[in-house]
Amino acid sequence: VTVLMLAAALGLPDILAKLLTAGADVHAGDDQQLAPLHCAALYGFTARDRSRLLALLDTLLLAGAEPDQPAAGTVTPLLLLLGARAEPGTACDEQVVLAGVERLLDEDVALDVRDPRGFGPLHLAALHGQPLLVQCLLRAGADPDARDNLNRSPREIAVMRGFIDIASEFEPAVPGVSSMARFLRDRG
Repeated sequence: VTVLMLAAALGLPDILAKLLTAGADVHAGDDQQLAPLHCAALYGFTARDRSRLLALLDTLLLAGAEPDQPAAGTVTPLLLLLGARAEPGTACDEQVVLAGVERLLDEDVALDVRDPRGFGPLHLAALHGQPLLVQCLLRAGADPDARDNLNRSPREIAVMRGFIDIASEFEPAVPGVSSMARFLRDRG
């Protein structure tokens, strides 16, 4: 683990910038090929400070970090930011993660990536109950019919976790019909 990786994992953009200015290698990683951008993405999933996450991502990307670099075989920064290493139900601030995802999408990151379970970006957004992320990823062109290693679609993951309103994001809109979960959420 490099000092730059630690600064990214701890969400310290000022220290990160100073280390880069002093010549730290933005590409240096650990035995699993995790690089500083992966660490920033891991930080981002549980971050509460949007501007801090964006500062980390901007600093690393402007320094030449590879936005699609896989680590541990297949896990990209996008997948880590979407909670690929988090347990289902782990709390995250969807607005913060959304801002980070939008920043990575600006770099034209691949949306057809999968973690070792076969989970793609939409699977992860559904797994963690993140409707705004599902909508963003669908607009960006993520495949709603992608299958994980157990042949489950993102919609099936949402249903399995009880996120019926998220599952409905994957269905064509039927005029005049709304899900009960969305009705209750919008009224509350």
